[in-house]
Amino acid sequence: MAVAKKNTAAVIVLFVVAVLFFITILCFALFLDDSATESKIIDDDVEYTRMDVSVDFDADRTCFVKNSFSARFKTYKHGIIVDIPVNSGEKVRGLKVDCALPYEVGYEAGRKLVYVKIGDPDRIQPSGYVLDCTIAYDYITPEHKSGSDILAFMPIGGGWASPIQDARVTVTYPVAPDFSADDLDYGIYIGGRKIEDGAQGVSWSADNKTVTVDAGRLAAYNGVEIAYKMPDGTLENHYDLGWIGIVIAASVLFAAAVVVMIVFGRDKPLTPVLEFYPPRVTGKSNRSRYMLPVQMGKIIDGTCSAEDVTSLIFYWASKGFLAIDDREDGTYLRRLSEVDEVTQYERRFFEALFAKAKCNEKGERELKITSDGKLASAVSAVSSAVNAEYRGKFYKSKFTAISAAMSVLCGLLGVLSAVLVTLSVSARLFNFGGFLVVLPVFISALLGALINRYWFKLPQHKRRLYIVLYSAVTVLLSVAVMFIIPTDAMSWWGKIPFALLLGGAAAIAPFITVRSEYYTEQLNSVMGFRDFIRDAEKERLEQLLEENPQYYYDILPYANVLGVSDIWADKFKDITVPPPAYYTSTHSVLFDIFMFRSITRSIGRSISAVPKSNSGSFSSGGGFGGGGFSGGSFGGGGGRSW
Repeated sequence: MAVAKKNTAAVIVLFVVAVLFFITILCFALFLDDSATESKIIDDDVEYTRMDVSVDFDADRTCFVKNSFSARFKTYKHGIIVDIPVNSGEKVRGLKVDCALPYEVGYEAGRKLVYVKIGDPDRIQPSGYVLDCTIAYDYITPEHKSGSDILAFMPIGGGWASPIQDARVTVTYPVAPDFSADDLDYGIYIGGRKIEDGAQGVSWSADNKTVTVDAGRLAAYNGVEIAYKMPDGTLENHYDLGWIGIVIAASVLFAAAVVVMIVFGRDKPLTPVLEFYPPRVTGKSNRSRYMLPVQMGKIIDGTCSAEDVTSLIFYWASKGFLAIDDREDGTYLRRLSEVDEVTQYERRFFEALFAKAKCNEKGERELKITSDGKLASAVSAVSSAVNAEYRGKFYKSKFTAISAAMSVLCGLLGVLSAVLVTLSVSARLFNFGGFLVVLPVFISALLGALINRYWFKLPQHKRRLYIVLYSAVTVLLSVAVMFIIPTDAMSWWGKIPFALLLGGAAAIAPFITVRSEYYTEQLNSVMGFRDFIRDAEKERLEQLLEENPQYYYDILPYANVLGVSDIWADKFKDITVPPPAYYTSTHSVLFDIFMFRSITRSIGRSISAVPKSNSGSFSSGGGFGGGGFSGGSFGGGGGRSW
């Protein structure tokens, strides 16, 4: 039962890791750098001698923004940081920078800003240095909250921390604005104050599609905002379909996983054969013998644990090869005869067990059970030998390879999606956080493989529990993937189906395994025997005890590796069972099978003990700056030196 507890603990640990991962990603997405907003410290270390911004709108509310400026440094500085807000549903695409200094692009203020950091961190520009720079990008703006026909925009945001000596703005609309609109808020704002129609510095083209505003000098944190209503029905919605290819890829991966698992990867139904004794197999010299408990442990869950290996001790005892003496000073194993060899690793383990045993007065070699870890290497060697004995026999290799490839593809697609969609913002915006997508895929694959491996050993209630936990983990990890990908890089309409499809494919991948005919045959025998141990009635057990008084102890090693030893012992609580023929005690008069269960567990833990180790152990404002159009405008941002 120790292995079963470890398996349950492993599932719980993986579930907790998934929850912590989800909470971490959620906090990262919602609160990272969120305090860096609305700082109004004037930056006197730089001034912008000119700033010329052009905005060219299309009918779907997208626009091409081009900002050309000259910044003169008054002190020694590295460069300039320019912020572009994406906190109101805006999206930046194809951002490019033309200047003499290197630059990088990233996110700031909880992903509410895309920043361009111009300058070399290893080099300081001298006082008087003039930086000429042009930043251009496609800007996708959503439908305005005050009306679907409104285009309200801040070509120069209210977040520039230094004064601008000469500011000029040009905005081109797809059609001429509806100047007859009676909303008094429509118009042009400089520094948050609306200027009158026909004011000096404002000029419209002959077709009234383009407005040019010579704003002149702007003090720090003063921007230019222009808001007009377009004629009814002029504007249409923009559909950002850059994510379609990624969602299609996730759909194909998910569909492939489902088809392979359901259509091509269906196992033949198991038909357990009821057995009162362990299944018989062909041993050395073609002799028919009972399957070893260590072999049965490997078959039932695909692993050979230390508990499976130590079950051999009680198997040997039931066969008369050794005896167990419980004395005042400890528990001893007495060697009675050579083991009737059926496998090479069985003999090696038996010899390793008594390699350092001492002879008693009868000339028998006996070993005192300790927890010094001296037999750990022998236990490990048997485990490796059993795994090698059955390697490649349980599942069809083709489907095992497909399962592994599916998990790898899920991880790669997750990473590529998180990286590629941010590269659409800028070739310099490489989302290293995208590699975190590998972690949820890894957790899902590991948890799924664990459940799949121990499925036949799990009782029905644990199977249901694990499936519920696995479904919950898949949902949590899928949601975490959605937060890893920035919303401005990939909209929720793309992230939700992508994350769910990717999570579904990752969850299915570990279950794309098909049993071999050999494994199906072995499982039918082993599970039929396990079902008898679990469901046997008292009358049948009493009859078997009459035929074999040591029946309980002969079956006990197998009950241990099948994970039903407690059930097996409980069935005999009202049945008189003699002590095992191989067990003696010099200090205990009374005997019961529950006490003996404790002894067997103690011996198993001691022999498989592992030796103890001796080692010791910002920023600018986004959106709209003070005053201005009451409905709020898109765009804006600002900048400062660094």
